[in-house]
Amino acid sequence: MDLNISREALSHYENGKREPSLSLLLKMSDYFNVSINYLITGKEFVKNI
Repeated sequence: MDLNISREALSHYENGKREPSLSLLLKMSDYFNVSINYLITGKEFVKNI
């Protein structure tokens, strides 16, 4: 509800039937306080120096 997406849309994202838009990824990263990279890969971005 907080992200203003339907249960059906969420189900499609979870099952790989649809990809979230960049704007939704930004909203999700802010909401869950994680990077977009984490949402996509499940890993935080680590800069190799």
